[in-house]
Amino acid sequence: MIARQLTGALYCISCGYNLHGLSIRSSCPECGVPVRATILGIVDPHAEELTPLSHPRLTAIGLLMWSFGAMISVLMVWCMRSAEVLRDIGVSAWMPSRFAWAGVGGLMISMIGAATLIRPHPGVTRREALRCSIGVSLYAALLFVYHAIYIGHDVISPSPIFAPGGDALGRSVLRVLMFLLVAGIVWGVRPAALGLAVRSVIVRTGRVDRQSLLAVLASLGIAALGDLLSIATHFSPVSIADIISIVSVVVISLGSVLFTVGMVNICIDTVRIYPVLVRPGVGLGDIFETNQQKTRRTGGI
Repeated sequence: MIARQLTGALYCISCGYNLHGLSIRSSCPECGVPVRATILGIVDPHAEELTPLSHPRLTAIGLLMWSFGAMISVLMVWCMRSAEVLRDIGVSAWMPSRFAWAGVGGLMISMIGAATLIRPHPGVTRREALRCSIGVSLYAALLFVYHAIYIGHDVISPSPIFAPGGDALGRSVLRVLMFLLVAGIVWGVRPAALGLAVRSVIVRTGRVDRQSLLAVLASLGIAALGDLLSIATHFSPVSIADIISIVSVVVISLGSVLFTVGMVNICIDTVRIYPVLVRPGVGLGDIFETNQQKTRRTGGI
């Protein structure tokens, strides 16, 4: 049974008033919102079951670095494609190599952030830590492939999308390899990321939309399908090669847009989770004591 009065600090979900000492049947004296509404909206009944993070702020910052670093590398590709279009229509002759290097930097930031997720608390099993470590190690290969595509090829190519030059086949193969590496990273880091996400009661109960990493990966698979079609053009009759090439550009564009939207949602989710990781959820024992605890405290009187 639960005591009738709040024995710990609990701030009103509406106005922030400290409800300490009030009856759970009463209302906030400032705004009139029932105390029970605040308890239902803020208190996480499973908070006390979660293993405390070893370094909460470091883990929270690492999660942000992981998502936003990857987002930077994605946005830099869009910047390069925009510069390519402007160059093709004669507006600008700028070679966007700085965007490519910024994308490499974003991947490095994401890799450092992912490394903090390997063992965020003692409850992580050795198998889970090894899986996350494998995912983090794949960043080294991803950095090499990203550099090979967007610095080694695109900067010297007449037009990477519409006129990729003599090494178009090699570029498509590298992009498929890049997608496979990203899939491996997601496979490795996903359990750790989900383990941190469920620490938020609003995420766990479905009160906010959560972008599935698998859905983001599926959108990346659409883009990979476009590159597979591009590879197929090199082994297709000339009569249909142009048609397949057009279809591949459309599919790549669709997959890239969906993947970018998914990454934006993941970044938003990590921002929502940040305060939960820095400040652990409020449990029932944090705001009131049970009658059994009260009996022990008063010596059975």
